[in-house]
Amino acid sequence: MTGPTALFITGTDTGCGKTIVTATLARALASRGYDVGVCKPYASGIALEAPEETSDIVFLQKAAGLREPIDLVCPARFSLPLAPAQAEPLENIRYTPGEICQRVQEYVKLHEITLVEGIGGAAVPLTHNYLVSDFIKDLGLPVLVVARSALGTINHTILTVEHLRNKGLSVLGVIFNRVTGGELSEAEKGGPPLAATLAGVPFLGVVPFVGKEKVDSLPAVQQLPITCEAIVNTLRLLGTLR
Repeated sequence: MTGPTALFITGTDTGCGKTIVTATLARALASRGYDVGVCKPYASGIALEAPEETSDIVFLQKAAGLREPIDLVCPARFSLPLAPAQAEPLENIRYTPGEICQRVQEYVKLHEITLVEGIGGAAVPLTHNYLVSDFIKDLGLPVLVVARSALGTINHTILTVEHLRNKGLSVLGVIFNRVTGGELSEAEKGGPPLAATLAGVPFLGVVPFVGKEKVDSLPAVQQLPITCEAIVNTLRLLGTLR
């Protein structure tokens, strides 16, 4: 290994399953002997008075077997369930992207590999002229995209990957997430691999449906051998993991 590394996990939109995927990957990588850190620099729709009880970051930390201060792993928080650019003036809170970027870069040094989960989709505005994709570029991180496995994912995936590439970012692949249970629809059976192929990025698998965000209900590590091994092997090729 050449030193600490990190991946940014973004999505095609809000609610596509980034937190479930990030938590599952964190647990899977930890089971393979990696020292895994998880952080979510921006979060909205959480109780500012008791963020430890409501935020996704607590779920992520539990999945990785960590108990780190929330100010360390989630420095920019909003109570309104809005994009940061919308929430800031309404809540009279201002976070400077450069400062949050520096906080993430310092956190990355604490672990062998860090999974950085973004807020919403890749084009969510953090300020009136600064998007999540701009934040990823300033961090200098490769990107994993999370997409729904359902109907519509082909269009969403292609547009998201195209947007990221237009920003000059390296997209390592797309992980698809089942957001509903039951039998696979025809769209789910063939849509995800076709979406990845048309977007020109590796297909990294489909995460099974998880009905509730509980660590115990995360997909078993054994259920994601292709996904996790594909990610680990990609990182090894890049020379960032042992």
